[in-house]
Amino acid sequence: MRMTMTGVLVAMPMAMMIALVSRAAEPLPAQIETCSSLRRDSERLACYDHAVELLKSGSTSAPAPSAENMFGANGDIAQSANSQSEIKREELKQISGAVTSLHRTEDGMMVVTLDNGQVWRQQDKDAVLTIAPGDAVNVVRAALGTFRITDKRGRSARFKRVR
Repeated sequence: MRMTMTGVLVAMPMAMMIALVSRAAEPLPAQIETCSSLRRDSERLACYDHAVELLKSGSTSAPAPSAENMFGANGDIAQSANSQSEIKREELKQISGAVTSLHRTEDGMMVVTLDNGQVWRQQDKDAVLTIAPGDAVNVVRAALGTFRITDKRGRSARFKRVR
């Protein structure tokens, strides 16, 4: 039996559709599944980027990104759902951590490393905070995508996550 060119043109797309449908039934890897629950676009994108890195490296033992790990993340660090989607997105308002290291940059800005591995750089030149290694701090989401860290005296400054 000879196959005509028309038969080939019809058979190939059908075979491709069957392959796509069979792949759609596969569950998402845990690294990707976690990312879909994040509410903020920048954090979700950073999470997906991180998850893809984990999958490409073949590391199956590495933990999936968590909401706390992605808190404050953006494209610089990691590098569309339908609006009527039923997906519930998670958004953390704040995280807590202990300061493991602290240093000042040449311009006097504070760089704080937390026990969860996150690194935050001060953005306010005028704010003077009293923070030392070992101190517990809260990083709170503020207006317009900014974050604030408050010291033990109650003074706060804007910070940006750099890692």
